[in-house]
Amino acid sequence: MHYLKKYFIICFLLMLPVLSFSQRWKLQRTEVTGGIGGTHYFGDIGGTADENNWMGLKDIEIVNTRPNINIGGRYRLEEDMSIKANVVFGYLEGDDANSKNEVRNYAFSSTVLEISGQFEYSLIPESIPVNFSIGNVRRGLIRSSANLNTYVFLGLGGVFFDVKPLDDLKDSDRFDSSKSMSFVVPVGVGVKYPINNQIHIGFELGGRWTSTDYIDGFTSQFSKHNDIYYFTLLNVVFKIETLNRRGF
Repeated sequence: MHYLKKYFIICFLLMLPVLSFSQRWKLQRTEVTGGIGGTHYFGDIGGTADENNWMGLKDIEIVNTRPNINIGGRYRLEEDMSIKANVVFGYLEGDDANSKNEVRNYAFSSTVLEISGQFEYSLIPESIPVNFSIGNVRRGLIRSSANLNTYVFLGLGGVFFDVKPLDDLKDSDRFDSSKSMSFVVPVGVGVKYPINNQIHIGFELGGRWTSTDYIDGFTSQFSKHNDIYYFTLLNVVFKIETLNRRGF
């Protein structure tokens, strides 16, 4: 009987960190993020000259990828659901070099400021597993590899942009700089990995569907869709302890 009681005590001690962490998210509902990333544009300027476009994949031009800086804040509604606000400042560029419209010789550069909010749902929840080794009881449980928190997101926001015509677009009467704002719908996927309980590293890849065809200052007569751009966001995530111990 004495050994059975000792066994249950050891099992309880082993499970205590897991039980504690399962509720710890309530004490860390709020997060602040900041970092850098890249931007990429898909519109009426540039693209591949190859008709076999692999569903648009050949339109990706690494040389026209430009940087962004981003800050944000996240609030966890439930263990697997969060809302997040983003502010991203970046650049978009494109040109007709090596495209089917190369002789047109259009190019542009845009500064963009996006303010958006998004809802996130975790496919792989955030957790910090522990090593259940009996030999570790005397010196404390040792943290093993943590889950790579993986989530999908959908949002809504606005983008302010200032487009500058380059090359032959400067002299074209097709250039239109009267548009400077658009609604955006961010859709994408993100991951987070813990460095420790307070600091995580995060990465997001998200497309931005816009309500305008003039982020590049130009729309083609053959254009059937509005402009799209992508953000990659690499950031550091700082968790803030909730002052209210009930987690509200």
